[in-house]
This record gives sequence, structure tokens and C-alpha cells, in this order.
Amino acid sequence: MKAVPPASALVAARPPDAASVWDDVRLQKLWLSVEKRQWRSLSVLAASESIETLRIAELIAELAWRYRGQPSSVSDLRDLRIRLLEYEAQEMQSQMESGTRLVVALRSIFENPTAAPIAKQTDAVLLCIALGETNFKSAEETIAAVGRERVLGSIVLRPRMSSIPPPPNGR
Repeated sequence: MKAVPPASALVAARPPDAASVWDDVRLQKLWLSVEKRQWRSLSVLAASESIETLRIAELIAELAWRYRGQPSSVSDLRDLRIRLLEYEAQEMQSQMESGTRLVVALRSIFENPTAAPIAKQTDAVLLCIALGETNFKSAEETIAAVGRERVLGSIVLRPRMSSIPPPPNGR
């Protein structure tokens, strides 16, 4: 029997590739968890360094389209510089006013200091935690930086397997 992760967490092993993936119970539970609170904008924020948030943000935006039929957009602000902080905040507001659900991918507050101010500009935050990599102190500091009331929950990701080389080209 296959073990099922708790409803409040999604363990991502690899990107979905089957057409029926949208019927996956884990994705449905993730969407229902994210939809517990009304939001027009959602930050996908790493709780520690080197966590990939863009693919998660793209997944959430796709879920919004698949399950709600709402226009959605992803903003990749992982490398936002402080000089463009105000401009990007205004751009985010414009997109939301146009009726688009906006999902923002952000690096951790430890990698990019603009992550916290941008996350505070969104209606809600989804925290990304890596098993065996994200420590409790980093997660708590991140939650404190964006405001506990903004955090919808967390996604738990499996650790990277960077020490295992990729398979040779089709061999």
C-alpha cells in the first residue's frame, strides 16, 4: 500500500507529466488548502536558500486556471533588485486590478532582501520548506518577516539530489 502524505503538505518528487495529473488527490488537496482564504495574489516564498519556487508558482497558477477557470499569471521576482521594488509592486497591483490572479515566485529572505516586502504586497503567502534542509529557525524568521497572518500554509519538498548525476542521453 502506498503511503499518502498529510493533506497540509505536498511532497514534490518531479514535475507532473500525465494528462490525468489534475485528478491527483494531492493536487486537489493542495488547491483546497490554498483556497481556504480569498486571495488575488499569492507569494510562493522559500523558507531557506536554494529552494525552487518558480515551478511551484507555475503549478498554483495552473491549478487556478484548471479548477476555477480564472485567468492567472506568474511573476518571477526571485532576482528582483531593490531599485525596481516599487515598480514591481505597482505592476502587481495593476495585474490584480485587471482581474488576474497573480502568483509570485520569490527566493528566501536570506537570499534576496526584497522577498519580504514583495510578499507583504500579496494577499497571502505559501511557504516552501525542504526536508532536511530548512531549519526551524529559518522558517520562523521567514514567517515573522512576512507576518504570520499572511501565511496560508507550507509545501514540503523533498531534498535535492544534486549528488546523483543525471542519466546519460537516453542510455
